Order: sequence, then C-alpha cells, then structure tokens
Amino acid sequence: MGEDTVNSFKLDVLKELANIGTGNAVTSLAKLLDGEKITMEVPDAKLVPLQDIPESLGGAELPVAGVFIESTGDIQLTILFVIPLESALKIISVLLPAARGDFDALEQSALLEVGNILTSSYLTALSLMTDLLLLPSPPAIAIDMSGAIISTVMAEARVQDDELVLLQTTLNSRRKRIIGYILIIPDRGALGTIFARLGIR
Repeated sequence: MGEDTVNSFKLDVLKELANIGTGNAVTSLAKLLDGEKITMEVPDAKLVPLQDIPESLGGAELPVAGVFIESTGDIQLTILFVIPLESALKIISVLLPAARGDFDALEQSALLEVGNILTSSYLTALSLMTDLLLLPSPPAIAIDMSGAIISTVMAEARVQDDELVLLQTTLNSRRKRIIGYILIIPDRGALGTIFARLGIR
C-alpha cells in the first residue's frame, strides 16, 4: 500500500471519528441547553505536525480556554478541547445569561461541563471504532495562552509521534456560532496502535 493511499485512509478514519464524536456530543449538549436545537460540523479533520499545533489553534499567544481529560486502559492518551475566549464567552452567555464574562468559578464550571461532553464524546467514539478500553479521568480546565496550555499538556503526556490528530469543530445553536478544536494527544506511540486496530499501518 503506497504512502498516499495510507494517508488517505487515515484521513477517512479521522473524518469517521469526527462524525461519530459529533453525533454523541450533539445529544448531550442539547440536554445541557434545555433542549435547544444544536448542530455541529467538523469542517476539518487532519494530522498536524507537532511544531504546527499552536499556529493551527490560532497562534501561540491567543487567549483560550482548554478542557482536557486523560485516558488510561489499553492505551494512554489525552483529549484536549481548545476554544478561543471570544467563543468561550458565547457558550457562557447561553448557559448563564446573567454572567459577567470574567471567567469566575461558576463560568469555568459551565465551560468545564461543555468541554467534558465534547472530549468524552470523542473518546467514546475512538473506543467504539478501535474496540480499545479507554477509561477517562475527571476533566480539568485551564485559561491561558494557547501555547502555554499546549506546552503544559504535552509535557505531561509522553508523546512519541510526530503528528497529532486535530479536529476543528463548529457548534451552532439558534443564537450562537462557536468554533473550537479537539486535539488528540497519544502517549508512547498510541496513535500507531489506534491505526493498526483499524488495519492501517
């Protein structure tokens, strides 16, 4: 199998992961938002070189909120949801109409819940596709510049792969359009295990 064919299969797998994860997330988000109609799009699903990650998220100095879970089990990985603060404020305004937008404990808790729904949905999708046991940790949240959050998460993960999975997500409700990113960070070559489970080597 040629390299171009392998890369094409990998992109197809990422798009399928995005579709399943999106379907899982929409149902849970609609419940969180009192039944408001929610749609999600994944316009971009790709493998991104490590050095290009901060730029792919809008630049290393962009203020963002990051929600992440770690997974143990058959493989170890981290799933990180990154959202620019401008978009984070839109989420807060929907969940907490009286919020001041200063990212206090209550507002961070609201963002944490949304991020937990999204990261858990993609982890579930990954587990279903690969038949791997993936056990999530409680979610954590950080508000900082994009580069700082990425550096912190990457330092804790034992990354050996040259590329990471990046899924751009667009969340639409009747009132808001919100763009964020899902980053799958595998420990110790786990990305190779994932693709091998799917017959891609």
